[in-house]
Amino acid sequence: MREIELEEPRADEVLVRIAAVGLCGTDLHNVKGEWQRPTPMVLGHEGAGLVEQVGSKVSSLRPGDHVVLSWAPACGDCADCRRGRPAACVPLHRAIAAGTLVDGRTGMSLDGETVYRGTATGALTERLVVTERVALPVGNEIPLEQAALLGCAALTGIGAVLFAARVEPDTTVVVVGAGGVGQFVIRGAHLAGARTIVCVESLEARREQAVRLGAAAAVSPEQLEVTMLELLPDGADYAFDAVGAPETTALALRWTRSGGTCVVVGLPAAGARLNLDPGEFNRREKWLTGTMYGSEDPAVALPILLGHVRAGRLDLRPLLGPTYPLDQVNEAVEASLGGSPGRVVVTP
Repeated sequence: MREIELEEPRADEVLVRIAAVGLCGTDLHNVKGEWQRPTPMVLGHEGAGLVEQVGSKVSSLRPGDHVVLSWAPACGDCADCRRGRPAACVPLHRAIAAGTLVDGRTGMSLDGETVYRGTATGALTERLVVTERVALPVGNEIPLEQAALLGCAALTGIGAVLFAARVEPDTTVVVVGAGGVGQFVIRGAHLAGARTIVCVESLEARREQAVRLGAAAAVSPEQLEVTMLELLPDGADYAFDAVGAPETTALALRWTRSGGTCVVVGLPAAGARLNLDPGEFNRREKWLTGTMYGSEDPAVALPILLGHVRAGRLDLRPLLGPTYPLDQVNEAVEASLGGSPGRVVVTP
């Protein structure tokens, strides 16, 4: 725990008092050294909080508003931003790799030295200065610990189903991985009206969670073949790899039916490569694609998810795991690395 200096909000920025931050696999990639980022760095990007101060040009927010953080504000000028896909923005991803905001600065320092931001956000702190486009209003009726999950896991997992794959009603789904994002893929498949959902997950506690969330079966990788031959012998219409490792992508593609769609949702370690059989694509006509942050502008997708929450179709409470105060962030990271069945949340 260190006390750092924050720059004052600029005209288009707001100061947010952070209330809750979910620990995401992206944070864990950094902790495990699977991605190389500059340090010292404030991790965390799946956050929610209250606006405390707004810049002179901010028009959509005012002090006291409850907000969810979007890590994809983007540059607003590149081809991806113009087509409504800010999460694919090249300047944004350069900034993430450099540990900065899109404009190249961080606005954080310690003893006069630069402090970098994880995923262009850096939310594991008591207060945070972000641009107006990062702080998305969420209303006051959803507890902020629950709302934090909407900022990344829900937008990514449900978005993969609704906006990337566009799952149709009465279809079948396989989900590889039942961590935070995988659990939201399962919920997204339910929202889309999927008939049968099979989840494959190594950890028993997460398999039990997947069944509670609506999977018809949740099995270990060793059990998957027998289960699929019983439930979906031709494979699934849609398969989602919520882990992102080459072996989990291969598993998801293996159980995608001929003509079906396989979506890579999870992010791989740096340098990972896929070894693909071309016959999967020409002979069996499978589709393999990827998704970043749910394949939709967060400012568009978040109100859709909020509508499902308010209508009672999406209950966020079962997806919450243990909560830790900020001064126990190391314990929170260990719980997440250990495979907590629910999303681990830190409350500054």
